Amino acid sequence: MKVKQEFFGFNPVMWMGVVEDNNDPLKLGRLRVRIFGWHSGSLKDVDGEPGVKTEDLPWAQVMQPVNSGPNSGIGGPVTGIVQGTWVMGMFLDGEIAREPLVMGSLAGIPTSLNPNPVNGDPIEGFYDPDGVYPKQTDDWALQEPDTNRLARNDNSQVNGDPKNYPHGVLERKFNNTMATVMGDDIVFDEPVLYGWEEFKSKYPDNKVMETKSGHIFEVDDTPKFERIHIYHKNGSYIEMGGACGAGNRIDKVTGDWYTLVKRNWIQAVHGNIDVAGVHETHTTKTFVVTGKNIKLDAFITDVTGVLMCGSLQVRNAYNGVITDTQGRVVTIKNGIIVAVKG
Repeated sequence: MKVKQEFFGFNPVMWMGVVEDNNDPLKLGRLRVRIFGWHSGSLKDVDGEPGVKTEDLPWAQVMQPVNSGPNSGIGGPVTGIVQGTWVMGMFLDGEIAREPLVMGSLAGIPTSLNPNPVNGDPIEGFYDPDGVYPKQTDDWALQEPDTNRLARNDNSQVNGDPKNYPHGVLERKFNNTMATVMGDDIVFDEPVLYGWEEFKSKYPDNKVMETKSGHIFEVDDTPKFERIHIYHKNGSYIEMGGACGAGNRIDKVTGDWYTLVKRNWIQAVHGNIDVAGVHETHTTKTFVVTGKNIKLDAFITDVTGVLMCGSLQVRNAYNGVITDTQGRVVTIKNGIIVAVKG
């Protein structure tokens, strides 16, 4: 049997390149990669050398980790790679170089701005064609490692110049804190960190994933600062540990919170429950409250239906007729019992 020499394994060719397109029409996570040494950096022909446009680059398959197992919708996301990311791989067809395979991505320290205009026609290859990456914003700077600032938490030096790289999520949470006044003048302040210096995560213990829109997932194993943090770009978040303390958890919702339970909902609290809100409504067939002392303190108390009670103290001049637990009919006018029958 004749073996094709360009078949994978007989003549492997390794390469490095820059992702210029991640919008795979087949939605398989494939990437278009401009490869150093194989593709020109020019999009147009220059001095007889042919240029290569992004849309002319072949689609590269992406190797996924063994814990993904992409099959019939099973597994994790195909890739988190954005345009402008450096990747490494090999050609499955050897020097024919039409079947690239991406095996992994590479972090670096960008030193120059993207020459391509944002949302304009690209002018140079080996960069994000849309002109977005590498970013140059208030939250990111050139000559800064690609590793997320929350994972690094460092005061770095670039060419001897000290640089502090805080992450904007801490400031956003601090500027949008909520304070709630509860009963008996209890004030609840949202636990937040009051500055970058209070963020105690240490590299490499904090594992961070941040999406391009600003969603953040952190699993932090920093000793004495262990925490899990899930943050939505709109400000809602869940945090265990960290700012709210070891063993504690805070849930913040900047909009509405829906909890739907098809069967039973059981809560056990070995402590106090404090609830503060503008209006609270309970709609149910049966509502039972059991306790040694139950205090109802309101300017107006409106009871609709039959009120069964053993002893009743009424303020604010209640008027009405009630039936107590012994079946007696009690008539009250201006807060005074005027008749008892039965």
